Amino acid sequence: MYKGFLFMVTPFVPLQHQVAGHNGSMQSVDGSLFCKAAKHREIKFYNDSHGKMMDPSDSLALGSLLIDWMPVYLGTLDPGLSDELSSKKSDIVDGNQNTLGKVGQNETFLVLENVLYGYRKPNIMDIKLGNILYDETADKAKVERMKEVSRSTTSGSLSFRICGVQISDDFHGELPASIENCKMEDVCHRKPDGYLTFDKRFGRSLTETSVRDALRLFFRGNCLAKVIQDKIVDNFVIRLQTLYNCLLDTEVRIISGSLLFVLEDDEQRWKDMEYEDPVLEERLIDDSDDEEEEEEEGGGGSIISSSLSCLKFIDFAHARYTPGEGYDEGLIKGVENLLKLMADI
Repeated sequence: MYKGFLFMVTPFVPLQHQVAGHNGSMQSVDGSLFCKAAKHREIKFYNDSHGKMMDPSDSLALGSLLIDWMPVYLGTLDPGLSDELSSKKSDIVDGNQNTLGKVGQNETFLVLENVLYGYRKPNIMDIKLGNILYDETADKAKVERMKEVSRSTTSGSLSFRICGVQISDDFHGELPASIENCKMEDVCHRKPDGYLTFDKRFGRSLTETSVRDALRLFFRGNCLAKVIQDKIVDNFVIRLQTLYNCLLDTEVRIISGSLLFVLEDDEQRWKDMEYEDPVLEERLIDDSDDEEEEEEEGGGGSIISSSLSCLKFIDFAHARYTPGEGYDEGLIKGVENLLKLMADI
């Protein structure tokens, strides 16, 4: 766990932006923290990933470790087990039915950076990697159901599937043009906060050919200047290439893990940041001395993104390191196919 950032008992509210995954995820009131209920296996994977970064960052190329692609891991929260938290229950459970405490008093919560913190108009796309969508613990009914999902979608043919999309509503009251086999009025929903969301039926209706149009919609379906759009696409291609090399060197099995694509759709913020968008954010190092200094100064250590777009690997409920077994072919194939499609959008 990164010890250089401390979080105190703080109110949590429902997550503002979510395009896929289970409901119930939360964020801190200031938006800097992301919190979700997690099982032991996912927490262990975060701990194991952090443990693989033993040396200072200057000895390891940025992007070469899986943790470089994961949201910053801050620790866990156990509301049902902590006397301190119980005594401050009113700070966590503020009467809202959707607060952290109401989700489950006996659950352990994973606390991560909120990768959207600092974005003004985040456009988000969740892409599930791999063609195998079940693990060894799944019952027979789920295995058959997930096999059918893979067979009938791009999960099987391309080893990736778009699971959810959120983009700013820049279409002047209209919906985006329909894509082959996909009527927008069936899968696209206008939200009161100025976004369009695309549900899981959108991704499941896409084919090997039409998925390119969906990617183009995400990267080009906005009012950003073309030079900014081109920069975003170029940066994501570099990120995917770097992640591909990382996955080739990582002996792991990840089932139903997702790539989260985020881009800033506020052109003024691009101007404010002088169009500087790092391909990768600097690696954060565990430094106990810094932690002690922050405690003395009373600093909380918020993580504010300086990026204008980012790529994150998320969802590790069915993930484990597999020493001696080589890379995960499903992940590799999915990233390969994404790279091929990204070359023509």
